[in-house]
Amino acid sequence: MVMGYRLWVMGATMLAMVSCSHYEQRKGEQAPLPVKTMVVTSQDGTAVSRYLGTVEPAKQTPLSLQSAGRVVAIHAKNGQRLKAGQAILAIDDTQARNALATAEAALRHAQDGYDRVRQVHDKGVVSDQKMVEIESKLAQARSMYEAAKQQLNECTLTAPCDGVLDGLNVEKGQTIIPGTRLCSIFDLTAYSVRFAVPEAEANGEWIKAKGSVECPAVDTVLPIVITEKSVTSNVVTHTCEVVARIQGGADILVPGMVGKVTIRGERLSISGERIVIPAKCVLLKPQGHTVWVVEQGRAVRRDITVDGYQADGVRVLSGLQAGDTLIIEGYQKLYNDCNVTWH
Repeated sequence: MVMGYRLWVMGATMLAMVSCSHYEQRKGEQAPLPVKTMVVTSQDGTAVSRYLGTVEPAKQTPLSLQSAGRVVAIHAKNGQRLKAGQAILAIDDTQARNALATAEAALRHAQDGYDRVRQVHDKGVVSDQKMVEIESKLAQARSMYEAAKQQLNECTLTAPCDGVLDGLNVEKGQTIIPGTRLCSIFDLTAYSVRFAVPEAEANGEWIKAKGSVECPAVDTVLPIVITEKSVTSNVVTHTCEVVARIQGGADILVPGMVGKVTIRGERLSISGERIVIPAKCVLLKPQGHTVWVVEQGRAVRRDITVDGYQADGVRVLSGLQAGDTLIIEGYQKLYNDCNVTWH
C-alpha cells in the first residue's frame, strides 16, 4: 500500500512538471501583440498652432449717457452708418433746459455786477478785496452755466466718430440709467480676430509670431499680426485671450464671422531641433511621463521628459530621438519586453 502511494505521488509530480513545462512553452510561444506605430521625427524650431476665433472690428466704442431721463426720440438704427456728431437718441431735456436758463440768468447778473464794481474799483472807490470777491462770484456763475450747458448736451447721445451703429436696444418712453451701455459704434475700416489659447501655449512661446486667418464664409485667407495677449488665464477654460490685427479684408469681412487662425513662430523653450508626439500615447506614471517604443521586435517602456503641450501634440525634451519607433495605439495591453507586430 505504501509502495502504491509512493508511485501515485511520483506520477502526480511528473504530471505537474510536464504541465508547467508545457505552460512555459505556451507562454514563450505567445503570438506577438499587434500595435500601431510611428517613426519619431525631429522638427526645426518653427511651431504651427491652430485655433478658432471670432472676427470683430478693430475699434469698438461703447456709448452711454451720464444723465438719467426718459427716451423721447430715436434718430438712428442698428447697421446705419453715422458721421461724427450725428444724433442717435434723445432723452427728455425739460429739467436740463430750465437749469440752463437759471444758470444763464445768474451769469448775466454776475457779469452785470462785475462790470459795475469794476468801474468804481478803477476810481479807487471799491477795495481790491471786494473786487476779488466779485470776480470769484462771476467765475462761479460761469462754471455753473457751463455745467448746465453740458448737462443739456448730455440729453442727446451722439456718435463720437464715423462708424456703424450696433447694439442699440431701447424704445421711446424707456428710462435711461446713467452710465448704462446703450450701443456701440464700430469702425469697419479694419478688423481683428479674437481667439483663446490654452494657457500652456500662451506663456510667451512665439518670437515674431506670424500667422493667418481663414474665413470660410467669404472663402478667403488673410495675414494677421498679434497685437494683444491677456496676462491672466480664464479660471474656467484655462485659456488666455489673444487678439490679432487682420491685414486687409475690410470690404468683405463682417463682425461675428468665424476665423480659423494659424500661428507660426519660434518656440522660446526649444533651440534647434525638437520632437513633438501625439498626446494620446503619453502615459502619466508615478515616476513621470512614459511611452512605449519598439526595440528589436519587443515593446519597451521609455521614460521621457515633457517640455509642454501645443495644438499638434506634446513637446518632448528628452527620452526620445529621431528614428525611434513609437507605439501610438494598442499600448494598453502591453507588458515590458513582450513581442509585438506593428504597422
